[in-house]
Amino acid sequence: MKLVPVKQAQARLFNAMADKTLRQLTLSTFKKDRSLTLERREEGWLLVEDGFQKHREPIPAGAPGKRLLKEAFKREFPRSANAYIAEVR
Repeated sequence: MKLVPVKQAQARLFNAMADKTLRQLTLSTFKKDRSLTLERREEGWLLVEDGFQKHREPIPAGAPGKRLLKEAFKREFPRSANAYIAEVR
């Protein structure tokens, strides 16, 4: 896991669905008590929230999917300055 500024982590999350080699992307808070995981499945992408809300939901392609990612990011990282990022290729 690598500690990066939260804006860089957010940009990586939004661009992860376009990366063909990426299988999983996990963002965690500095204390590692909340996280967002984006996983590639055969049928598409799956968003796993583990923090204020705990749930799993498929991500649709295009603008609706990006909106879901943005809302989840704001919910789990409201006042964070840094985030840990882990990628599985």
